[in-house]
Amino acid sequence: MTLGSFRAFALAFMASFYGIAGAQAQGFTPHVSGEADLGLYGVSTVNAKDSDRRGTSLYIWGEVATGFHIAPGLSLQTVVMFEPIGEGDALGGFPADGVIGFRRQSAFLEAFFAEWKPDDVLTLYGGRFVAPFGRGHHDFPGILTRIRAHEVQMVGDALGVGGTWNFLSDPHFGEHDISAAAFTLDRTFLSSTWLTRRRCCDERYERYNRNTEQQGGPANNGQMDSFALSLDGDKFDFAPGLSYQLSLVSRGVAKEDGTAREWGYSAALRYEQRWSAAHRTLFFAEAVQFRNADGRPRFQTDDGEETTIAEQRNFITLGAQHRIDDWRGTLAWQRDQRKRSVDTLPTENYLEASIGRDIGRGFGLDVGYQYGRQVIEESGQLGTTHAVLARLSWRGGF
Repeated sequence: MTLGSFRAFALAFMASFYGIAGAQAQGFTPHVSGEADLGLYGVSTVNAKDSDRRGTSLYIWGEVATGFHIAPGLSLQTVVMFEPIGEGDALGGFPADGVIGFRRQSAFLEAFFAEWKPDDVLTLYGGRFVAPFGRGHHDFPGILTRIRAHEVQMVGDALGVGGTWNFLSDPHFGEHDISAAAFTLDRTFLSSTWLTRRRCCDERYERYNRNTEQQGGPANNGQMDSFALSLDGDKFDFAPGLSYQLSLVSRGVAKEDGTAREWGYSAALRYEQRWSAAHRTLFFAEAVQFRNADGRPRFQTDDGEETTIAEQRNFITLGAQHRIDDWRGTLAWQRDQRKRSVDTLPTENYLEASIGRDIGRGFGLDVGYQYGRQVIEESGQLGTTHAVLARLSWRGGF
């Protein structure tokens, strides 16, 4: 399916929405709902072999989601994302023994799609969205765990259509959903960034003022030949507190630099044990693998020969969080392994421990420590970092 045929499909899709909505609109009042999940983050690297990483970085990271409910079952959903878009900044950046505040801070539309729920078990949508692949970037506890998953495994900038079907709802065997989406990389005006804007393709930045063909990357080919599938389940009578997700993504070959289709696989488990009314423990684990990561891009060696980078990227998260009323303590380990045919990179590991508390009116405060084995930019070798972490968060609806 080409972008032209997608636009025609989207117009027909919306026309059917409004036709059905008009027939059902009696007694319905259009309204707006929303939810915010925002955090002010501070990362102070007190010791690092890489001197550029030493220092303090402050930034805002999070999202504001809004639903414009037009008619029964019909809505327009938007998500505005706030994050730094400079390389490395979302995990502390390169303060070079100083203090940097909101450097390369930006915002953009992470999602903008029409959603239709014809009944209680089926949801259809079309527009710009995050593909249904992986779950850690949505719900990892801790301070930096979710941000790192957001950078490594989230499949965003997807333009296309998708849906979710609740195919099994049983008191004993639980609730099970299957989600599917077909998409291409969004190169429309909806992919524009705000606040900090840079033209493609400065390597110091992770996003540009608008997605273009020139920047390359998987699914960046103008064709609706990328897809994602996800299977989710929870609410088991025989295992209360258990949930799982299995997902698959395949992104098409980019016209600019790609030579192969990228494949991704993920498996996630969560289990919450309630010990008493005040005490509960959440265990979480997720493993993600990308084969032909980044679409096996072309690469020019130091002697001028052209080859391709065949990469298998593995991203693993293990952790636990214990809560006592409004208090919480989290311990998490993450590994980012990139097995490459050329231009090799060592495996990075992160261990994070934090303690936090809900302080009222939707606000929360968390402080923690992170031990990291990270790549040193200049040498490409591993270096050790020790960092103090802090987050002032706010979550609420409107």
